[in-house]
Amino acid sequence: MTFSDTSDNTNQEKKEQSKSVKKNKEKSKKNSEKELKINNRQDLQEIIYSKKDEKTKMNAYNQAIEKDILPRSNNYQESVYAYEESVWLQNNSN
Repeated sequence: MTFSDTSDNTNQEKKEQSKSVKKNKEKSKKNSEKELKINNRQDLQEIIYSKKDEKTKMNAYNQAIEKDILPRSNNYQESVYAYEESVWLQNNSN
């Protein structure tokens, strides 16, 4: 086995590891999105005021926006404040 063969094997192993890491990240992202199951404002409120991390809360908020449960907040802010502004917008947009 030459140096070139060893280098090729190492590069191939790194590529395979990288693919495996990407697949695991994609699976975990899909699983966390499935777990949220935002169907109404109450579902969103429970997540927003929970002890979950900010990323999960913002994913839930964005999912609610996509489903037209609430209007999008006008400002970029933490999920709790975005949720509260969206509720205000919904209640005062008549």
